[in-house]
Amino acid sequence: MAKVDRAVFVYNANKPHARAVAQRGAAWCRENHITPRVTSRRQFHCREGDLAVAIGGDGTLLRVASVLYPARVPILGVHMGSLGFLSSCTADCLPEVLTQYMNGDAGLEERTRLAANWEKNEHTALNDVALLGANRGKLAKLDLWCDGEPVAALTGDGLVAATPTGASAYALACGGPVVSPYLRGLLLVPVAPHRLGARPLVLPDSATVTVRTHYPVHIMLDGDTIGELKPGEELTLWAASATTLLVKPTGEPSTFHRLHEKLGWPPGPATKGEQ
Repeated sequence: MAKVDRAVFVYNANKPHARAVAQRGAAWCRENHITPRVTSRRQFHCREGDLAVAIGGDGTLLRVASVLYPARVPILGVHMGSLGFLSSCTADCLPEVLTQYMNGDAGLEERTRLAANWEKNEHTALNDVALLGANRGKLAKLDLWCDGEPVAALTGDGLVAATPTGASAYALACGGPVVSPYLRGLLLVPVAPHRLGARPLVLPDSATVTVRTHYPVHIMLDGDTIGELKPGEELTLWAASATTLLVKPTGEPSTFHRLHEKLGWPPGPATKGEQ
């Protein structure tokens, strides 16, 4: 049985009914002798609680995971109508999944985070770090090293460095591979490269990647711009020391089912034994 004394419900105020779902979850907690707190995504700024419930979509879950890092507080994602690739349940199923978790029936998944050094601080992302041309119409020209060994000089719109979890997000839209989120590794995906030979690269999670830019590029972590890398400056990327914990309810659809349902992956063959 999972020990939960405090739970925080973080909702996306732009999603209709998300706040009401958070309040219903808080009421369930009070009935089960758990102290709840309800807050909007924008006002969530501190690590607290034994369980975090992110109500909205993938953006809300990414925000919650970023604030909680490096604390290993499990996160339950509640899908409220957008793509919701990372979310584990719908609003209607929230009480059932909370019961599962409190009873110890729900599982936990460890997801790799990507770390980047910027202005002498460590920043992390659950999905990806993107380096994109800062000026409209201006190319990105990037030099890449892996563990000190030269990898490539890329010219194009930029680069996406992604975790296996983020492989199904921006990296996939840029031509990256579909990767199981349970693998341990890092992806490097060029964005609109000028050379056909510039292909996505999968590296072990022990790798350290250094990127040097020739022109200004925006640094984006999970879709949020944190700053600008100036000509001659470098950014170092590596697998973060701590992981993000996601609650996995009983009967949650598999990765392949999510690919079929949400990303238009071709339907699979008949189930083994039914052929």
